[in-house]
Amino acid sequence: MEKNFDAPEQVILIPTPRTIRINPAQPERAYGLFDTKTGTQVKDFVKGNGEQIEFRDLDPNMHYDVGVIENPGDKKPQFAIAWNTYMRDVTDDILKNSNDLPIEYPRIYYIKDNDNNTNGIYNLVDDSGDTVGQVAQLTQGDKPWFEYVRTFRMKDVTKE
Repeated sequence: MEKNFDAPEQVILIPTPRTIRINPAQPERAYGLFDTKTGTQVKDFVKGNGEQIEFRDLDPNMHYDVGVIENPGDKKPQFAIAWNTYMRDVTDDILKNSNDLPIEYPRIYYIKDNDNNTNGIYNLVDDSGDTVGQVAQLTQGDKPWFEYVRTFRMKDVTKE
């Protein structure tokens, strides 16, 4: 079964100075940054304002995933992402061919609630519905709905 994972936001990486821009940032959502390599959350979720949000002066040596939660409330939840070993990050390849121009995050992966979820771990799925990783909620309390992740991490096609 094919799924349509369209998201209304455009997520842009501006190489110099390293900035991530989300436009338009939906008011019913919040946006946070994750370290692509370790999967740890490195920036708190920022509530959308209907216009745009920017994360500025980011480490140019770090690659980032942008996570989105639905109906965030006032809490600042913490999550961690664990990618499966066959995923690879292509940020450098894309930036190398961009002539230092802003580029759009190419992939969207959605968070899917496990049927037997009792420990705050949710599947991260691609547009075919295949699980490519997991997302774990690190904070206690009600689960805000983690909607999706925009990332440069792709499937490793060298093994296909």
